[in-house]
Amino acid sequence: MNVNVFNSEKIKLQGISYYTDCYNFWDLNHCENNFNTQKYDDIINSIKNNNHRLYGREIMAAINLQNYDSFDDYKNSLSKNIQRDIATTTKNKFYFKEFDFNNHVFDFSEINHSQSKKKNGINPWYLQDPKKYLGSQNTERHHWEDDTHYSKWFGLFKYYKNYKQGDLTTNEKLFAYCKLHVDGEMASIGLIWSHADHLKDGLMFSLITSLVKESMKDKNIKLFVYYGFNQYPAWKKRMLFEPMHINVVLT
Repeated sequence: MNVNVFNSEKIKLQGISYYTDCYNFWDLNHCENNFNTQKYDDIINSIKNNNHRLYGREIMAAINLQNYDSFDDYKNSLSKNIQRDIATTTKNKFYFKEFDFNNHVFDFSEINHSQSKKKNGINPWYLQDPKKYLGSQNTERHHWEDDTHYSKWFGLFKYYKNYKQGDLTTNEKLFAYCKLHVDGEMASIGLIWSHADHLKDGLMFSLITSLVKESMKDKNIKLFVYYGFNQYPAWKKRMLFEPMHINVVLT
């Protein structure tokens, strides 16, 4: 499937860059130098020359949002078991929202450490001192973004009165997170995880479906992408991701 992406020096293609080299292109602020160097130009040139290692070559996992008349149409197409798990998330008083990542770096770190414990180790990038992540792009529009090329952090929270992140009182705790990258007609899942101690609460099912709903609000977005289909194929199929070749058309 073809997706149109605007190529300009004024914006950066964050989802495409993240899938190319995640730890060097995860955030516009932390990775500013990489977005300003030949590393980024090489990614754009690989798209132009049709020799990118993923787009047009690998089988990606994608939901064609045009196949659904509405979010309810998508949600009702999910299995009854998944719909039950999503209802469990709501019943247990988790709620979905956009958030400023800098206000929740300690919860972000706790989620990562819970996953490391469950998996007996993960990439050390996730296990840094939480303060190392401060200074990330926040909820304000970055100067390298526009109305159809941007990134936002979304998460699942629970209300806890007087709960703090360091010295900041947030009154809520983050249990699952995702950075969603929008490049023109394509929304791509970036950093994503849920707290390993709450897997039975259906957090990942709820997070993904909420992200689909959020993406459907932007009428320019046609595809919702979660990296390669061969990574957790059974799980992605349950969420209605399809195997797909994606051709990025720079306009």
